[in-house]
Amino acid sequence: MLDTTKWASFPLSVDGVNFVSKLDIEGSFYPQILNMPKEVFEKFHVEMIHSLIGNPSLMTRKELEKELDRVNDGATQALICLA
Repeated sequence: MLDTTKWASFPLSVDGVNFVSKLDIEGSFYPQILNMPKEVFEKFHVEMIHSLIGNPSLMTRKELEKELDRVNDGATQALICLA
């Protein structure tokens, strides 16, 4: 499991479900996210979540956790987690 205690956290909501995007501040994605307008950041995440797991509001917490574990498997610089 990655140690994300020093990572940046960016909260967002998709279909009424609260998520947090976590990024390694030393990773290559971090500067890109900081320079991205908030609307673009949120749209990217909504589209990503819909394409990878579907509509999160139709899933139980346990189902969401299982899907997020699958999506985050092997990640090194960025994670999407339930808030």
